[in-house]
Amino acid sequence: MGNYEIPKEIKSKPKLMGLEMKELVILLIGFFSIFTFLKDMVHTVLAIPFMVIATGLLLWLVMPSSNNPTLRNYMSIILFFKRDKQTYHALDHDRKNNEKLIQLNRENNRKGEV
Repeated sequence: MGNYEIPKEIKSKPKLMGLEMKELVILLIGFFSIFTFLKDMVHTVLAIPFMVIATGLLLWLVMPSSNNPTLRNYMSIILFFKRDKQTYHALDHDRKNNEKLIQLNRENNRKGEV
């Protein structure tokens, strides 16, 4: 009887070279479009720097986002353009100051308990 491994995660997506299939398709379409369609629009002197920068940009697009590690950078860009621009989202600019005040308040409360 063969020794079979039971997968621990059923919902895992198929990967090739560390990339999901959707990301690999995005890279392939991007490379194809850059190196065929857009190559004619770039002067021959700038062709190599263009290819290097375009390749770096394509690789950056499929990397995890620094602000939201569960999303990729291309997904963050899509969400940015799909957001409702009429909705106001309040930002807590004084978060660090508020955290310091909360910490001081907790320390003062502990001193009062003793």
